[in-house]
Amino acid sequence: MTKVTVVGLGAMGGGMARSLLRCDSVNEVSGFDLNPEISICFENNGVNLESLLRSGTTVIVSSTVTPAWSKRACSRFNKSGIRYLDCPVSGGPVRALSGEITIMASGDEETLKFVDPLFQTMGKEIHIIKGGAGMGSTVKMVHQLLAGVHIAVAAEALALAAKAGLDVHQLYDIVKGAAGASWMFCDRGARMIEYTGENPEQEKVMSSLAIFIKDMDIVYSSAKELRCPVPIATAALQQFIGGSGLGLDKKDDSQVVKVYETLSGVSVSASSSSSQPNNYDTNSPSSTSKVGDNVGDLWILPDGTKEKILEVADEPHHHVVISNEYTRVVKGRVSPKHTAGAHKHSEDSMYFFLADGGLDFVNHVKGCDPACDRVEFGEVRYGTHKSDKPLVHRLTNMEDNKELFCIDAEILRSPPVMSLIPLVAKHHELIKIRDRCRVYKVVLEPGQSVLVNYPFFYLSVVLTGAKIKTELGAELGQSISWEKVHEIGDVEWNSPSIGSTITNTGNTVYEQYISEWCKKED
Repeated sequence: MTKVTVVGLGAMGGGMARSLLRCDSVNEVSGFDLNPEISICFENNGVNLESLLRSGTTVIVSSTVTPAWSKRACSRFNKSGIRYLDCPVSGGPVRALSGEITIMASGDEETLKFVDPLFQTMGKEIHIIKGGAGMGSTVKMVHQLLAGVHIAVAAEALALAAKAGLDVHQLYDIVKGAAGASWMFCDRGARMIEYTGENPEQEKVMSSLAIFIKDMDIVYSSAKELRCPVPIATAALQQFIGGSGLGLDKKDDSQVVKVYETLSGVSVSASSSSSQPNNYDTNSPSSTSKVGDNVGDLWILPDGTKEKILEVADEPHHHVVISNEYTRVVKGRVSPKHTAGAHKHSEDSMYFFLADGGLDFVNHVKGCDPACDRVEFGEVRYGTHKSDKPLVHRLTNMEDNKELFCIDAEILRSPPVMSLIPLVAKHHELIKIRDRCRVYKVVLEPGQSVLVNYPFFYLSVVLTGAKIKTELGAELGQSISWEKVHEIGDVEWNSPSIGSTITNTGNTVYEQYISEWCKKED
């Protein structure tokens, strides 16, 4: 096999074509697209389509089509001596470019073996579906039912949260780490919140809404032929059609949320605390408030205005994601040019700053003049707010287009199991040590593994995400394992763990902080 042509160089096809350039079994990859601009973009790495199909050519169709269409196409190509494979894919543009898509392949067994080197280059998970052409599309049809429903339901849930007066960003973070989450909720939900419509040129279309009208219609029509009811999928289809009626065909499919916003009269993005100016009733002074340093007291600012001091978790830019007897973890998000109002920290804390490329902000500590400060990405700081003195301050994000993202982990008390000495382990670096905690940085390159034994309770904070496989009991010969995609800012509170092997199965470097609670209270 020496020549491959990719027809359709869009979000998925473009990445798949580029991944094929890395295949040792292929010495020429050509591309063709009806959009000349896309063809020119690919031309930097390949050549143009120069000839029509000949007998003996193998055609691999990865589009989402009906099973019936795929069977008809197979029959028609076979009559001309052309081999046909029905191989829809899933995974999104990023995984397509990195060669990590899921392939649902069906067709002639010999032909499937013939093209396996291509599959291995383009895909992370290759599934061979028995039954001939059309069966791969049948699997994809069922898959798209779930994908489309999850997108629509994510929009419905976030709109309900906004209507109920919840901080949608907080709701998103809570669900993301709970049983109600789905991959689509985590991926599309983020864009439902982030895409405000104020800067449409920056709101990248990862998958257009029109695609899901097509795909969900395939679900509906295929189910109709099979006489199988799909009421939930049909309802989801109507939401995407509603989005089309609002002129959203070419927008990202996450913008189906606009249908729910129109019907309910709310804005999901405007209901996130990180997207709001600092004009909250909770910070408004009351007639009974007095000037002081405690929660509920007033702070008279340099311009003479008064602001009520809030407990950090009650300040609208902050929300609690973990709370137990040992720690309380608060995520803080402040949009560009916005201010987090006066709030008080009363417990010793670890601060993890996760603003890409670093960030400038003004830190106004009560009793001091406002001061310019800067944090770098991944910077870790320690605040002695209980052992020294409580901190009352306001923060203003001075960036034009970066969100201030900080994780505040309060050290409430020491757990019953601790280590007397610092951990020494491969891929672990001790980067910060204080009386009540130690912080290690874990770095795993793609394919690297490490056996970890953590004889202590700890908080994990993801700095740079990747797909991680965790395996328990390998040394006993009866192991269990699972894979999970970890993303920046993910946090977990963990009990001591022994004999756990973690492997970076993704294609990017994985970086994580392990923060050990290590001292009993005096």
